[in-house]
Parts: sequence; structure tokens; C-alpha cells
Amino acid sequence: MSEAEKQPPVLLIATEGEWAGRSFESVLASNGYKVLRAEDGRDALMWATRVHPDAILLDEHLAGVPGGGTEVCRRLREDPEFDVATPIVIIASAPSNRSVRSEALRAGAWLVCTQPLDTETLFLELGTFIRAKTAVSNARAQALVDSTTGLLTPLGMQRWAENLTARAKRNHESLACVVLVPVTASSDAPATSRDTMQEFLELARDAFRRSDVVGFLPDGRLALLAPNTDTEGVHGFLARLRAAITEAQRSKSDKGESGTTFNAGYWAVDDFATVKMDPSELLRRATDAFEQMNRSRSWSFQPGFGHLPTS
Repeated sequence: MSEAEKQPPVLLIATEGEWAGRSFESVLASNGYKVLRAEDGRDALMWATRVHPDAILLDEHLAGVPGGGTEVCRRLREDPEFDVATPIVIIASAPSNRSVRSEALRAGAWLVCTQPLDTETLFLELGTFIRAKTAVSNARAQALVDSTTGLLTPLGMQRWAENLTARAKRNHESLACVVLVPVTASSDAPATSRDTMQEFLELARDAFRRSDVVGFLPDGRLALLAPNTDTEGVHGFLARLRAAITEAQRSKSDKGESGTTFNAGYWAVDDFATVKMDPSELLRRATDAFEQMNRSRSWSFQPGFGHLPTS
């Protein structure tokens, strides 16, 4: 059994009253759940996207958001950063009529319960829901391509790194890995939302070669595996990328919009047959180079790098 499977499921609960919340928390904790309590609807929206709970239980009459728990559920389902596989349960204070139940289900709730709760049945249903969410998460982890962006997943990047390093060793070729993080030009802050990432990828598309492999690292950053690419080749890629970003910034500036820039770090090897380095080490060294430059804050499109020359 993996460490993740040994961890208790995390439930986010948001109830109308403190007494009800504490009582519900006690019952859930005694049944093996780790419970996080939200004070109101706004609190629930914040914690749901921060802690990524295994399931969420919302009071129908939750304060803080007009529309209560059903509206919180709807907003979460519409949030692209929220995991669509997370089960949400609406808890009504009294038997709800068909229209109320239908509205909650249309908002994305998996289940609508009424007081008094049949806790035994609820726990059985929660167990089924969480197992389903875990199965979806496992399937995603084993996927090689991210269905939203079309880029490689961390597992896909690892597989490609294995293939490219093996070829580079066999043919005495150069190989580079570049870590890229889009940032908001106005604040120099990392911008990792899906919309910003997609915008950056559109801008960067012309800078990539057909042989380049682009995907995500486990920490969510973008990485580029560039076969037959040494330090000079990486500089050329970053120059092309900078030119594309600069042109886009000029266009955005004319429209009064803030632009997007990027930070980068890389590791390049002139001849992979001359070094003892496995695929994971190549990815790690590029990430370390990125972190080193991030700490020094000496960006201005001057990437941090590590370089292993041909011996």
C-alpha cells in the first residue's frame, strides 16, 4: 500500500451553525476522516481550491454566499482550477422538494441528504465516492498526455526523457532540458493558471522545433526536452521565445493590457555518452538551475544554466 493510500481522506465541511459543524466534525473524525471546517461559503470556496479535499459537504443554507451551499457547489464546478472528480454533498436541514434537489444536482452535487442524517448510509456513500475519485486520480497519474492542454504529463515527460537520453548516449548527441514558468509582467509573479499557461503556450508555439518535447514537471512547471541542443542552442531557443513574447507585449501594451513574460533555467550536455546521468537527474538539474536563478532574482531573460561540456 502506498503512502497516499494510508492517509485518511480529507473532508471539507461547511455548515450553518458552529454547534452543528463541531458535532458533524466529531462524527466524521471518529469514522477515520480528517476534517477541515469552513466558517461560511466564502471560506469554503477558498479552502476547496487550496487544500484539494477528497470530498466536500455543504450546508444548503450556508451563509456568506447568496444561494448557500448550492451556489458554492455551482461556483466550484465552474472553476477550472477545481478538480471535477471531487464529490460534493449538499446537506438540507429538512426534506427538500423535488425542485430544490434538482437544482442542487444541476449545480454539480453528487448527493443531496436531509436531516436527520442516516450517517451509516452517508459514510458508505462517501466511501464509494472517494474510491471513484481516487480511481480517476490514479488514471490521470498514469496518463502520458494531459487531456486539457495536450502536453505531456509528468509521467509522459519521464518516459520521453528516458527515450531521448538513451538515444543521445547511443549517438553521442547533445541534449538539453529547459524549465519555463510564465510570469505576469506587471508584478513579476508566477502565473500558473490554466488560462495564462495556454496563452503562454500559444505565444511560444513558433519558438519550438518539431523535435522538441514539451510537458509538465511534477510541481506543475513547464519543461522542454530539446534533442541535439547544446548551450548555444538553448540560448537560440530562449532568444526566439523572448522575441515572440516581446512582440506580444507590444501588442498588449497598445491595447492597455498587461503582458506575460517568463523565467527560465536549464541544463545542457554536449555529448550525453560522456556523462553518467539518468533521465531523472537531467530533469532535476534543470529544476535546480531554475531555483538558483529564482533565488538570485537576476532574470531579465538571462537564464540560469548548468552545462556539461564534452570531455
